Amino acid sequence: MSVTHEELVLLQAQMEGLESIFFELYPFGVELKRQQVQDYYNQRFNSVTQAQVSVARGELRRNFNTRANQVRNLVDSAESIGDVTNKLNLIIAAACLPHERNKPLDPKILSFCENLIFQNKIDPAALNTLLVHNSLKESDARILLACAMFSGNVQIDKGGSPISIQELLANIITVAKTKDLLPRNDPFYTEALYFLEGMSEDNSVYK
Repeated sequence: MSVTHEELVLLQAQMEGLESIFFELYPFGVELKRQQVQDYYNQRFNSVTQAQVSVARGELRRNFNTRANQVRNLVDSAESIGDVTNKLNLIIAAACLPHERNKPLDPKILSFCENLIFQNKIDPAALNTLLVHNSLKESDARILLACAMFSGNVQIDKGGSPISIQELLANIITVAKTKDLLPRNDPFYTEALYFLEGMSEDNSVYK
């Protein structure tokens, strides 16, 4: 397992682009095309600078352009895989380094992720297989973590019984850790830890 600093920087940008798509663009129905993405962030920039006269415009513009570029680059990468409106293609593009995108995803992992993302369900036997899978790759681990984080659901149907996304994510994190699949500074691994911690804090509010 060896990831260069440049690759980690790329993965971080792809992770942030994926967050922008799921948390900023999808909720507002922004079409995932380069010009529409740029227009959205231009509008955001204009609304923020009009509301706050004292904002450092140059720095703010750089931040918005960075976000727009992250999304547009990720969209381009997803298009090389397939339909960019397919959420799983976006996740795969974000979770893989360029040389990893050309390798076919394990059919079992692909089926598991499709069921999770599109059907909000997982097969217990498939989950058990993944938890003991001895040939998982770094990109597999990132894809599984991202699918759990961006499934958009709190509860998942596990063979007719509910399982929390928190429990599923914790299981995948455990696999990534015990099998030493990802470096500890991998952006997807660290984001999953923050995500899990955030969900734990949210749940504690209602206890």
